[in-house]
Amino acid sequence: MKKELLFLFYILFYATIYGQNSIAELYRNEDYESLSKFEDKDSSLNGEELYMVGYAFYRLEQDEKAVELFDKAIAKGFDNGITHHYKSISLTYLKKYEEAAKEIDIALQKEPNNQEYMNQKGLIYKSMGLDDKALDYFEEATRYPNTYGEPFFWVAYLYHGKQDFEKALKQYYLAAEKVPKHNRYYVATLQSIGQLEYSYTQNYQKSALAYTEAIALRPKDYKWYPKLIKSYNAAKEYEKADQIFEVLKTAYANKELPEDELNIKMVSIDEFEWKKQKLNIFKSLEDPKKVLDISYKVYLLNKVDENIERVFTVEKTIQTQGGTKHLLCEQKTDSHLTYPYGWKTDKISLEDLKKAIVLILENQIKPTASSN
Repeated sequence: MKKELLFLFYILFYATIYGQNSIAELYRNEDYESLSKFEDKDSSLNGEELYMVGYAFYRLEQDEKAVELFDKAIAKGFDNGITHHYKSISLTYLKKYEEAAKEIDIALQKEPNNQEYMNQKGLIYKSMGLDDKALDYFEEATRYPNTYGEPFFWVAYLYHGKQDFEKALKQYYLAAEKVPKHNRYYVATLQSIGQLEYSYTQNYQKSALAYTEAIALRPKDYKWYPKLIKSYNAAKEYEKADQIFEVLKTAYANKELPEDELNIKMVSIDEFEWKKQKLNIFKSLEDPKKVLDISYKVYLLNKVDENIERVFTVEKTIQTQGGTKHLLCEQKTDSHLTYPYGWKTDKISLEDLKKAIVLILENQIKPTASSN
């Protein structure tokens, strides 16, 4: 009888140890789906284990359940800053902003110098659309010991939203120093620097440097490659732009690009202005093989609402010995115009293309053929 009782004790003991270790192990391994199944055993779990299960629901975007488990963890003594912090985040996603603010205040009472908690307080007010109040908390968070870095990004982001581009750019560069590289907002910081250096300061070399670093960190995030190409082209570094375009062509062939670029089969590679009207140049991701295949499209936008006003194309034609291989054309609603301007090789100079478009716009080149 004693042996049987002893055997039963060992089974219960090891079952308990195994249960505890499995929760901690699942938490370490980020196996949130399996971890969430411990919800039914909540009465037998201690406070820390309840927090881990609550965190699993938080990561699974089941915030109602997450809040419920965090409350149980607090009730069982796991009443610390981190639990109130994640409870606050879940409440923010649930748009229970007043409750979320109370929870983050409790977290800050427990850990007064925690930069991440103060950043969360800013995010609550940003979620409410109270950007000025959010900015106050983000700026306060930047004065805390820098253990998190993210509030530096949000300060820049909110100044960017206010269209205070000079201050925003300065703050983005500060964020690039303060935000850890593993934080997703580091790449967002670089992308914003690239955007402002391109459009605001027109320092295309600095823009290209920012996009290059962002792409090096996220090489499969192809939406930023056209931005880098445009920066290189604006800086007249055409060879570098062509090299990046070739990377995009390979990604297109492998069906790795975003769906819209796979569908339209072209990417924006440059833009310029003529008499205060914008023109965008797109280049085909497929090599032209047959007659009328388009290698470039150039869109002239109107001044009022930037809708498309005219569309120019570079199209493959029948090439005779030493003759033109690609012709400059224009697509209209009910007709197709051909201009006496073309290229004998597949290598089309971007500068030459832009010059030809301007000559057409200024009526110095007129169409020689028209078809329906």
